[in-house]
Formats: sequence, C-alpha cells, structure tokens
Amino acid sequence: MTFQQIIESTEALPDEEQERLFELLRKRRIEARRSEIAANAQRVNASKIV
Repeated sequence: MTFQQIIESTEALPDEEQERLFELLRKRRIEARRSEIAANAQRVNASKIV
C-alpha cells in the first residue's frame, strides 16, 4: 500500500474513526520517542561507566 493509498483510505473513514486513528498514532509516536530517549540515556550511562 502506498502512502497516498493510506491517506485516501484514512480520508474515507468516518470522522470519529479518523480521530481515533490520529490519537492512536500520536500515542504510539510518544511511546516510540520515550523508548528512544531511554535507550540513549542507557548508552550515555554505559559510556560513563567504561
């Protein structure tokens, strides 16, 4: 599925489902960023120990 097809499929959803999808994606991005930050912090801490 292309990015454009995803956009078109999303636009075809009812407004309420679009909002739920956007909120789900937002929360997943936040969690992914938190994981990145935690991994970076662990790397920094590990490099300080050595």
